[in-house]
Formats: sequence, structure tokens, C-alpha cells
Amino acid sequence: MTTLHFKPTMLDRLHVYAQKKHLVRNTAKPEVVHFNSSGPTVPVLCVGGVPLVHKECFKYLGMMFHEHMSMAKSSEHAAGPFMASAYRIRQFVQEKSLTGRPHVSLWLGKTYVIPAGMYGEQVWGTEYLKHGKELASDLQVRHMSSLKSTLGVKRTTTNWAALRECGHKPLQYYWFRSAVKLYNSMLRSNSVTVQKVLRAYMSIHSREPSHWTAKVLKCISRAAAL
Repeated sequence: MTTLHFKPTMLDRLHVYAQKKHLVRNTAKPEVVHFNSSGPTVPVLCVGGVPLVHKECFKYLGMMFHEHMSMAKSSEHAAGPFMASAYRIRQFVQEKSLTGRPHVSLWLGKTYVIPAGMYGEQVWGTEYLKHGKELASDLQVRHMSSLKSTLGVKRTTTNWAALRECGHKPLQYYWFRSAVKLYNSMLRSNSVTVQKVLRAYMSIHSREPSHWTAKVLKCISRAAAL
């Protein structure tokens, strides 16, 4: 396997600048993710001859970005805080002797658990906005498991019946609402940069169905037709 190295880059200039200013760089902290790239052609980024750590994914503003741009990976990452909140609620219910009042657990779940697993869903949630994918995400599977456990019913119980009995909506509802809210805020934005980005998105959405804008607009059109 042949390893490629970049020619002098901004990282090299940073190294030279740091030496002049007698600054110490922490090369163990930066991480590199090569999106949609693999094999021997992937370059190695170095600072002062020290290669930076290569990762499959990294977290930015609370959202996990995978090297293959897999939104499923971002959804799996959101399951962490989701399940942690569910666990804390179960502890609270047991400590306060509220196990015989399932409506308390259901209300707390809707108020605290669902928001805990929604960070960044405006982006990664669009993968599950398609018709027929209402219950497809790993996060929704965990949500259903928690609801059925609260009701004390079998796991084979129909998901839609359990949602109805609990007064909960599929997570797809919340993801769709957040994605539309983000889209509308971009439409109304006073930022020239945001407007340019949105126009670029709009220009390619018709020929790239996997694009974020294409998914959101398709869902809006479907909702309007109902």
C-alpha cells in the first residue's frame, strides 16, 4: 500500500508560524476524516512531519459525521442521549413509587426523552422521512421498545396500536417538523451566504434525489397532497 503525502500546504505554513512564535502544537488532538474516499489514494495529513490521526467519523456541533456520509450512523449516535434520558426517567419513576402510573412515564418520555434524541435531526432525520420508513430507524425501534415496556405488553404488539395507546407520535413527525422549520428559516434568512447555499441546493435537487433539499421538498409535497 502506497501512502501519499501532500505538498506544502496550510498545515506546513502553520508549523512554520508556530515555530517562529514558539508555540507548541497538540498533534494528538486534531482528527482527519476523508469523506467518500478510501484505499491507497487517501492522503496523509501531517504537521511538522507528524501524521494526524485518521478517523471514520467525527462529532461536530453535537452531530456525528461518518466518512461515507451515512445518516444512519448519525441516528445511531443520537440513540445514546435518548436511552440515557429513558434510563433516568425509569429511575425517577421507581424512586417516587410511580410504577403503577404509566401515564407519568409516558408524559415524561414525551417531554424529556424524545427531545434528547433529536439533536441534529434536521439533517440526519431526512433519511427517514420517506413513506414507509416511519418506523425504520434504530431510534424509533428503541422508542417503541420503551413504550411497550411502559405499557407492559409484548414486543410483538402492533407498533401503531402502541403509539395510539400511549398518545405518542412516530419520531418521523418531529423530524419532519424540524426539517421544514430549518428549510423555512433558510428561505427567510438575511444571510447572503445562506441564500446562495439554498439556491445551489434548489438547482440540483431535481436530479439528485438523495440530496437533503430533495428529500425535504418531496415530503412537503406529499404532506400537502394529503
